[in-house]
Amino acid sequence: MGAVYKKEMRGYLTSLSGAITTAVVLFMAGFVFRLYNLYYGVATFSYALNASAIVYYIVTPVLSMRVFAEERRNRTDQMLLTAPAKLSEIVLGKYFAMITILAIPVAVMCLYPLIIHSLGSTTYQLDYVLLFAFYLMGCAYLSIGMFLSSLTESMLAAAIGSILFVFLTQLISNAYSFIGSSNASCMAFFLILALLAGALVYLMTKHKGAAVGTALVLAAVCLLVYRISPSWFGGKTEAVLSLIDFRERFDTLSNGSLSLPDLAYFVSAALIGIVLTMQSIQKRRWS
Repeated sequence: MGAVYKKEMRGYLTSLSGAITTAVVLFMAGFVFRLYNLYYGVATFSYALNASAIVYYIVTPVLSMRVFAEERRNRTDQMLLTAPAKLSEIVLGKYFAMITILAIPVAVMCLYPLIIHSLGSTTYQLDYVLLFAFYLMGCAYLSIGMFLSSLTESMLAAAIGSILFVFLTQLISNAYSFIGSSNASCMAFFLILALLAGALVYLMTKHKGAAVGTALVLAAVCLLVYRISPSWFGGKTEAVLSLIDFRERFDTLSNGSLSLPDLAYFVSAALIGIVLTMQSIQKRRWS
């Protein structure tokens, strides 16, 4: 894992990826820090940090799109797939390099609460907990971005997928009212999920039969449940969408609520992305 980590770190530090990540995060954080804390005199860094979450629209694709997609495009992934190193070492080496690059600007941002304190008073616990949550959310995004990169050899496709995922998880709460709460609209939402599940199966296996079969079976189950008990779907849409609502959990922390489950949520999301990446690479390794 150490060799993979060093190789990836060298790549980030000698290319624009690392520089862009550091510059974007520090520019956005510095801008909102000056606006909220220095100009308006807000005594906590949480407001500025909440606004800074927009940087993940740029940071996630910049760092993750090339992780595996570039290897596949240049056909250098064959060396990785046939290397004696464990698959977990390859994936974790690449992942730890990404989150190390992200940690650089986040470490600089740790100075901002100290600056606020020198000018008055601040809530150290809230600011640093939220900084930690900000970093964990970035780790989760990079993990999912790495998984998307493992599915394609197109860095553009991986970047677009990462941006869409960030967009979805940041604005998912706005979709609750859009979808509606009627049983029929909720059932239609589950049918869409069935199609997406089939698409995911195809991306991971490249097996059309398995993908179509998965989508059809899940769709048939949805229709059967709707025929037997339409009311079962009531309220289920919001429950499902809340599973990928990153913004709601981050907002809970930024409002001053120290919630360990919300912190654990971002760690779990990162672990899921790592596991999915391993499964995606493992399939290609033996195909």
